[in-house]
Amino acid sequence: MPCVGQTLENVTNLYDDLFSNYRRSIIPMNNHSEPFKINVAFYLLSINSFREVEETLVLTGGLTMVWKDTSLSWNPVDYGNINSLDVDSKDVWLPYMYLVNNAKEFEPVGFDSAFRVNINSSGFVHYSPGSILEAKCQTDISKFPLDTQPCLLDFLAWGGGATFYKLRSYFDEVNLDFYTKDSHWEVVTRDTYAHLEPKGYYSFRMSLSLQRKPMYYIVMIVLPTMLLSLINPLVFLLPVESGERISLAMTVLLSYAIFLTLVSASIPASSNPMCFLLVVMIIIMLMSGLTVVAVIITTKLYYQEEYFPGRIMTFFLYRKTRQKDVTPMDCEKKEKQLYNGKHVSDFLDKLFLFSSYVIIVIIHVTFFLYVNT
Repeated sequence: MPCVGQTLENVTNLYDDLFSNYRRSIIPMNNHSEPFKINVAFYLLSINSFREVEETLVLTGGLTMVWKDTSLSWNPVDYGNINSLDVDSKDVWLPYMYLVNNAKEFEPVGFDSAFRVNINSSGFVHYSPGSILEAKCQTDISKFPLDTQPCLLDFLAWGGGATFYKLRSYFDEVNLDFYTKDSHWEVVTRDTYAHLEPKGYYSFRMSLSLQRKPMYYIVMIVLPTMLLSLINPLVFLLPVESGERISLAMTVLLSYAIFLTLVSASIPASSNPMCFLLVVMIIIMLMSGLTVVAVIITTKLYYQEEYFPGRIMTFFLYRKTRQKDVTPMDCEKKEKQLYNGKHVSDFLDKLFLFSSYVIIVIIHVTFFLYVNT
């Protein structure tokens, strides 16, 4: 509301009258039998970074605190209808709000900057300090890159328990009027509330849930991992006579090892809990190594002229080939199973191919079910 008839002299007189006997070092409590009430709200400007390994959220934002100081009230008619006054923060008493789970210097929010204070004629003081905040947040990257990271920012009016200060949440949610959207994270929940701690003091809490935007990681990590895992078993379809089976299997293994080295920098390194995508990539790499061993075995068996199978192998191979030998002496027909390495190699190729794809499908389905629950 604009001020009618306001002059510089009116403002100067108002300032002199308000602060002539004012003591900014004393809490403006009229009734010391009740705690001093402070309404608190949080406004978020931007999310600068979320360091999963260090478990640190860096954001730009600030607090809005409103309290009533009866010694700073006046009648607007006496001062040219001035309803509000902006003063320097060093002129009035301020509550020092600390971020309890701070990851850097432990100091009040906005302590290093001079923020203006607005006072209205009823004695309500509005103070909005801001800063770059770094908060410690417990992270869970097991569902990377489809993960959601919760973070709780806990603010405390240092130096007084529930008998001195009573914090109240001005709004139920974080103010996003000046928020700049982040390209990596999306704010899912943003609740704010005041909480009476069991130890007898009030705290103001801001509960954020940040959901990662996964498209980059899906295109650059998940899809190439799936593609390489599906290509790997195809070496069992390559004819042994080509002489390229072992070299192809080794090429796929080395390609996947190089790919894993390149993308490891993009995957958060944490052991508690470990990223499930990294577990999947390690399993696929082990399967690629076992594929090389299987190709060597089947290639060796392929060039073996005679093979004497055991009972289990006989059960699978008895229909593959059969040679009937008729003995002239007693005209009795004898059936004798003869096998060579080609039959065994062909059977093992089909077995390895089928079992590899079954395992790969199970791994992929398990991964997508896990990250989407």
